[in-house]
Amino acid sequence: MKDDSLEAEPKLVRTTLSSQLYTILERKVTSGELAPGTRVSEESIAETFQVSRSPAREALFDLERSGFAVRVGPRERMITIPTRETIAEKYELWWIVDIGRTYLASQQATPEDIVELRRYLDRMARAVNARDPKRYRAACDKWHGKLRRGCPNEFVNQAATDCDVFLKWLEVLYDRAPDISEQSIIEHTAILDAYERRDLSALAEAIHPHMTRHCEQILAIFDAARLASDSDDSSPAAG
Repeated sequence: MKDDSLEAEPKLVRTTLSSQLYTILERKVTSGELAPGTRVSEESIAETFQVSRSPAREALFDLERSGFAVRVGPRERMITIPTRETIAEKYELWWIVDIGRTYLASQQATPEDIVELRRYLDRMARAVNARDPKRYRAACDKWHGKLRRGCPNEFVNQAATDCDVFLKWLEVLYDRAPDISEQSIIEHTAILDAYERRDLSALAEAIHPHMTRHCEQILAIFDAARLASDSDDSSPAAG
C-alpha cells in the first residue's frame, strides 16, 4: 500500500563518509598522485581527513576490493603495482564486458544516434590527418560515450565502468598519448558498422582486435619501463 504521507519527502542522496573518502582516494590513485607502491594506513587517512578510523577502514577495504590496493598489514594497504598478468587479464575482462554493454546500447540506438556517432568518427579521422591529438581525444571520448550510453542494464554498466576506471589508470601510468593512426579509424569504423547492424558476433570480432592492440601497446611500454627500472637497480650507482 502506498503511503501518501511520503510523497513530499525529498529524494535521498545515498552517500556516506567512507564512500566520499573512497572517491577521493580513487581519484588520487587514477591520477597518479598516489603512485604504485605507496603505503596508506587507516591512521594516516583518518588524520589527513580528520575523520574516525571506521570510515577510513571502509574506504581502504573498498580500494582493495576494486583492485587499486593490496593489504600489507592489519591496518595498512599498498597501492597496487601492476603486473603483466594483471594488465592482460583486465583487458580481457574489459573486452568481454564491453561487448555486452555496446550490444545492449545498440538495441536502443536511433538513426539520429548513428548520424551523431558518424560525425564524431569523421572528426577523429580529420584529427588523425591533422596529427592533432587534442582534437582526436575529444572526438574519441565523445564517440565512446555516445556508443555506450544507451545500455539499459545497470549491472553491466557498473562492471564496465569499473573496468574503464582501472584501464584509464593504466593509461596514465604507461601511455598518456592517444593512438592517432589510420588503423584506429579502421577499427572504430568496423565497431560502428556492427553497432548499426546490431550484430553481436560482428561487434565481438570488431572490438577484440581494437582492445588487443591497445593492450599490446600498454604492455610494450610496461615492459620497457620495467626493463629500465631493472637496469637502474643493477647499475654500480644503484649498489
